[in-house]
Amino acid sequence: MTDTTPTEVEELLERCIAFHGHLCMGQVLGVRLALKGLELLQVADPKRLIVFIENDRCIADAIQIVTGTRFGRRTAKLRTYGKMAASFLDLESGTAWRVNVGQLPPMDPHDKSRVREVLHLPDTPLLQWRQVEIHLKPEELPGKPKRIVHCSRCGERVMDGRDVPGPDGPLCLSCQAPGYYRALEAGA
Repeated sequence: MTDTTPTEVEELLERCIAFHGHLCMGQVLGVRLALKGLELLQVADPKRLIVFIENDRCIADAIQIVTGTRFGRRTAKLRTYGKMAASFLDLESGTAWRVNVGQLPPMDPHDKSRVREVLHLPDTPLLQWRQVEIHLKPEELPGKPKRIVHCSRCGERVMDGRDVPGPDGPLCLSCQAPGYYRALEAGA
């Protein structure tokens, strides 16, 4: 594990629990994934870091708290692959590492004392990691939007290249294909 002391690791977990709302295996694994990613990159400044989190469950909260990255700052990115994994990219050097959960010890995931023990297990076989290559489009980087268009169908603003060409102009993704919502009446 990193140079982080056991007490510091426990304190990080407590911060994660406060943010997330409860202790669970996802919080513990999120702490471990994040600490390993930071150790591999040797990056302390969250402004240099982008983290791709591969599921939208408990680990996402823990990884954000430990790394200082945030979805709203565009330094945390969600890729819903359903995996207990995250990739850590140093924006300055371009170096990236992917860390995933390897082998969990047999235990009841609802036994809170046993769940806490995972926080202090050796990195292997709990975690696996490998160096990876990550390419980002300029629209995916933190900072102000690089491009803003209006959807030719609904008229809403679409930022950062999240539009597709349409016969009458750009379309937002929810007008181009069925979105996650359906309007019931015309908006104001």
